[in-house]
Amino acid sequence: MIGWIRSKLRAEPERAPRLEQAENAYQRGALDEARRCCLEIVQRSPSDVRALCLLASIAADAKQIDDGMQWARKAMAVEPRAAVPHYAMGRLWEAAGRYADAEASYRTAVSLDPTHARAHNNLGAALHMQGRIDAALTCYRRALELDPAQPQANQNYAAFVRDPGAQELAIQGYLRQIADNPNDAAALNNLANTYVDLGRHEEALECLERCLALEPGRAEAHVSKAFALLLRGDYAAGWKEYEWRWRIDAFNAGARRFPQPVWDGRLLPGGTVLIHGESGFGDMLQFVRYAPLVAERCAAVVLECQPALVPLLQGFDGVRQVVAQGAPLPPFAAHVPLIMLPGIFRTTLQSVPWRGPYVHADAKRVAEWRALVASGDSARLKVGLVWAGDPANWGDRKRSTTLATLAPLARASAATFYSLQKGKPSAEATAPPAGMKFIDHSARIRDFADTAALMSLLDIVISIDTSVAHLAGAMGVPTWVLLGFSADWRFHLERSDNPWYPTMRLFRQPSDGDWAGAIDRVVDELLRQPVQYS
Repeated sequence: MIGWIRSKLRAEPERAPRLEQAENAYQRGALDEARRCCLEIVQRSPSDVRALCLLASIAADAKQIDDGMQWARKAMAVEPRAAVPHYAMGRLWEAAGRYADAEASYRTAVSLDPTHARAHNNLGAALHMQGRIDAALTCYRRALELDPAQPQANQNYAAFVRDPGAQELAIQGYLRQIADNPNDAAALNNLANTYVDLGRHEEALECLERCLALEPGRAEAHVSKAFALLLRGDYAAGWKEYEWRWRIDAFNAGARRFPQPVWDGRLLPGGTVLIHGESGFGDMLQFVRYAPLVAERCAAVVLECQPALVPLLQGFDGVRQVVAQGAPLPPFAAHVPLIMLPGIFRTTLQSVPWRGPYVHADAKRVAEWRALVASGDSARLKVGLVWAGDPANWGDRKRSTTLATLAPLARASAATFYSLQKGKPSAEATAPPAGMKFIDHSARIRDFADTAALMSLLDIVISIDTSVAHLAGAMGVPTWVLLGFSADWRFHLERSDNPWYPTMRLFRQPSDGDWAGAIDRVVDELLRQPVQYS
């Protein structure tokens, strides 16, 4: 980045030595020295754009958003047609979790300098965080056209297309950065995330330890470490590290929007506790099991959840009232994000709460669906299928597949497959694999309560890692989950079972992208199932 700044912004001869000292200090990670040099320069020459941009970059690295924006705006005022200040502003918006604003700044930067590879990569990341996957991929490709060795772009691109060559280039790029600057905590954090994608978890954890030794307050590294620890089953340390999530602006809006205190597990005999979700449907379905435990420590529990889950969770054990996100809330004394509850209750692998199935299908809806399912051959094995998640999810391309990829399941000729797929991928159900007895009633599925009703009438649910798998597990339905090679922490390492769901079995890719290996094992298990069902 320093080389690009130097190439785009001229330094006055009398300030060049001090500026070079600042830039060299920045490159080797001596941020305090770099800041001091820049401040000396701008005291003498307030319009030195290179010094102003470097101050903005230092602030972005340190997450000092307001200070950084002041420097970036001063640089823009001096050089409005220079790309560098807009790039720095994009980094600051990104650090603040304001991805639409970051996108706007990066778009300005690449319009002013179309050759800036890092700006194209960062624009892709801002789009990626907004769920605009195809546009992000285009940006990553453009970044690599301009700079094939750029580690960040290789890492981001490989996350989409499972390109081992790009992953190796990312690793080698980060290793070069670290060799040049052993204090580069960001490079260590990025290298750790690349190792995670390759299933090299011990190396990832080692990088994170080195990163945090350099920057103990780097919240992203603590969260990455939390996932690494949870993946290994070290829940006690993992939940503690996960608390750093609330120091990342992109994730802490849910915790900060209420004036009431965050509930920490203490007894609240006369008060109501609001439990609220902060992420996806799967987290809500997995962790809502804690609501009865919260209810034992307070007067009442209010659950705020996504609107699509309200009909399913109405009347949930221990919950006085279920409220859709965005609707008015009743009075409450304290609140707690759902994801904090395992840590509050000191959950370990051996103490995951399970009192039996805790989500249940509505009897009236089951009766409506029974007529549709009963119209098939009752002697056949009834299997629900989900092959894709939300395409806007950051890691969806690692976990999702296609209906066509599931074609080998047709070899289980005694089974009838029912589509549980929703969203854009449900269109694939119009052309099921040849030889597969396939029934698609997905257009009739209005919400999760309908999914639960249909699921309750099936013998097995086969799903990728998505919310339907969590719903089936919460209902106690036999659930077979197809997992990508580098799976989410809640599926742990090398296990074929799941401590969160006693009726769940896991079928893992033997190598990155190898769905065939996992699906073949599912077929073998299906062929072992008894044929006669009532």
